[in-house]
Amino acid sequence: MSTRLPLFKIEAILHDHLQPYRCECHPQADRSLTVRLYGEQAERDELTVLGIRYDQCRDAANLVRLAQELRIELYATRSELAGDRATAK
Repeated sequence: MSTRLPLFKIEAILHDHLQPYRCECHPQADRSLTVRLYGEQAERDELTVLGIRYDQCRDAANLVRLAQELRIELYATRSELAGDRATAK
């Protein structure tokens, strides 16, 4: 059985590695986590990732890898949105 760090530690580690974005972590009934990233100024949700497994949150090293994956996904999503806006004009 995998254990995870407490939510406040997970959020603190992710915040340190995802600045200027803020994050919130929410446990789910299926024993996974949902992570939401918010922009530095707006309350706009920049990225929401569902189904993060506990083994990805068991220690700081795994959370740093998770933060890197979230940052890649965030940039990929934002660049897709920017491309969609440019083609709509």
